[in-house]
Amino acid sequence: MGCEKPAEAPADPGTAGLIDDDVSEHLRALGYVAWDEDADPSLSGAVVHDVAAVAPGANLYTNDEDTVLLIDREGALLRSWVLPGRAHCEHAELLSSGLLAVLCEREGLVILEPDGTVALEVPGNVHHDVAELEDGSLLVAVRDEARRYRGRSVVFDSILQVLPDGTTRTFWSSYDQLETLRGLHDQGELDTMPPLRILVHYLWRWVRGKAINDHDYYHLNAVGVLDETSLGRRDGRFRSGNLLISLRNVDTIAILDGDTLEPVWHWGEGTLELPHDPTWLPEGHLLVFDNGTRRGTSRVLEVDPRAGEIVWHYPEGESHSLFSEWRGSSQRLPGGNTLICESERGHVLEVTPEGRVVWEFWNPDLGEKGRKRIYRFTRLPPARVERLLASSAG
Repeated sequence: MGCEKPAEAPADPGTAGLIDDDVSEHLRALGYVAWDEDADPSLSGAVVHDVAAVAPGANLYTNDEDTVLLIDREGALLRSWVLPGRAHCEHAELLSSGLLAVLCEREGLVILEPDGTVALEVPGNVHHDVAELEDGSLLVAVRDEARRYRGRSVVFDSILQVLPDGTTRTFWSSYDQLETLRGLHDQGELDTMPPLRILVHYLWRWVRGKAINDHDYYHLNAVGVLDETSLGRRDGRFRSGNLLISLRNVDTIAILDGDTLEPVWHWGEGTLELPHDPTWLPEGHLLVFDNGTRRGTSRVLEVDPRAGEIVWHYPEGESHSLFSEWRGSSQRLPGGNTLICESERGHVLEVTPEGRVVWEFWNPDLGEKGRKRIYRFTRLPPARVERLLASSAG
């Protein structure tokens, strides 16, 4: 994954162990790739292993370009929505209002009526996730313009609030909260290394013709709102209305107080590796996709946040059957099954609490480049599917 040093190249003076070596720089500045070049073309579409055990509903996802798709458990297309002029639509969310929120990375947020009419467009460098507040406004992860920080061009993330009338405001900024957030995780070399040493390192990269990318400090990749649970009524850290975020590049998920936006809980460093898509479960637990990018195997974890303990995981043991180096998602379904999106392989599986696979989907979008990858894949309950299809039919 890293770049080999030419045999004749002299050593980089005084920068051994710098976090932004070739490998870490690649991790932090990653641009996601849309295709799995090693795909097996014989695997395509839905495979129902146990029809009686599959949770009911239909599945919502995007083609990572300009189309939102809704398919049934057999893989048949129920409805699609095309967004002309868009090229990076990575996630679609069905809102409580029945509208569709579509995140198009670096292009903006688009709100669609069920019939495909554009209700609202919000330009911006949005990415990864969108969440609803009780007042009907939306919270969206956005990437700020790079700024100078300790001799580097560094990117920080913010959360943008989109009001129902389309006006926006910065709701939370990782840069403004940097001193507080740094207390949640170990410090990297960017914060502890003398500025002169950093300068020498990047001058050396420039002399050797290596890319000098913007340093992605946190890589905010999830924004959620906690629902009411019995745990939240007992422990204010987990009360309804608090925010759940994921800071990928420091292996940390955190909960922010819904009023003060100060961190009240965090977990993950030393256990998670570049996590994605933490979600809050009705029993007051967390579900998170742990990519395991450095160890080479992924897993989905259910965590008891009060104890900081893993209470369920898939797959069992040391299995390498699941791996998405980047991206990935998981969803706990009614009845206890878990829907897992192995993004980099364009593969989705539904497993029982015992870890038995009852349903699979292999993205049938195959081409010369391989199989199209899937960032997020969401199972919608039957009642919501019926309303969506009825509304889209006009």
